[in-house]
Amino acid sequence: MSKLLEVTNLFQRFNLTKSFFDKYKFKSGKIVKEEKIVHAVNGISFYLNQGDVFGLVGESGSGKSTTARTIIRLLEPHSGTIMFDGQDISRLDENALRPIRRHMQMIFQDPYASLNPRYKVIDIVMEPLLFHNKKLTLSEAEKQALELLERVGIRPEQRDRYPHQFSGGQRQRIGIARALAVKPKLIIADEPVSALDVSIQAQILNLLMDLKDEFKLSFLIIAHDLSVVKHISDKIGVMYLGKIVEKANKEDLFSAPLHPYTKLLLSSVPTIDEDPLVEPMEIIGEIPSPINLPKGCYFHERCPFAKEICKFEMPEEKEIKTDHYVLCHLY
Repeated sequence: MSKLLEVTNLFQRFNLTKSFFDKYKFKSGKIVKEEKIVHAVNGISFYLNQGDVFGLVGESGSGKSTTARTIIRLLEPHSGTIMFDGQDISRLDENALRPIRRHMQMIFQDPYASLNPRYKVIDIVMEPLLFHNKKLTLSEAEKQALELLERVGIRPEQRDRYPHQFSGGQRQRIGIARALAVKPKLIIADEPVSALDVSIQAQILNLLMDLKDEFKLSFLIIAHDLSVVKHISDKIGVMYLGKIVEKANKEDLFSAPLHPYTKLLLSSVPTIDEDPLVEPMEIIGEIPSPINLPKGCYFHERCPFAKEICKFEMPEEKEIKTDHYVLCHLY
């Protein structure tokens, strides 16, 4: 199976020092240079095969959404390589990226903010069709847009309504139709159901899975809810403070988690099983600031199994079993 997306040693940084007075401070009788750098993504690597779903999971602030926006080039990568369909897109300019963008589409977390409130639903779906296919006539684009809207559950008589006239679940369906319009190979879904009612979440996830098979799509799913990634993913990466601390096939990750952070996430999921997979564990403290990263392993301050080496040395990624990688000194 061929690799559609391969990310290697990806870093993303944001400099918060905007002015001269932010950068230089007078301390102890001398001028000192101080820069506030947000270390959002800190050297992550993973790949996604054609037709697969890769789930990226972690707490808020772990860098998942920044990773997604960097991969799709809404943000310029600080360093690292992004290979898409055999082509390095890490440093392509806007003109070179334009023909590639139709093959990489995104579904955003907020289904209202991601839709233009001044556009009718039919126009929202027609816009990418007309932009990426100059030969398409208005009537042809309208026909295709109506077919897509109907496929995701929006009735034809609703075509002339505006986004505010729909529920959150319906708006997310419109966002999915817009993403499908240009027949992409990869869809990046950034928390696609977190803003929706629980009763609607399953409907949207089932719709995505049906569309994946129907349109032969690959997905990168960003989520903080483990039940979401378990339902939809083939492979899962667990992310903490800009690092992927564990990645494995879905079955291996849920049956035999290795990293303490993964175990903590699994133990926090409510269950009615008398014999839970992971013993209940208490999560200590809060996720550290990405401006001042901890020395050594980023998780050592909250880890119940931390050793002395964890405080000073970042562990290397190890393959414990086939395709099951962990970033931890315990192995």
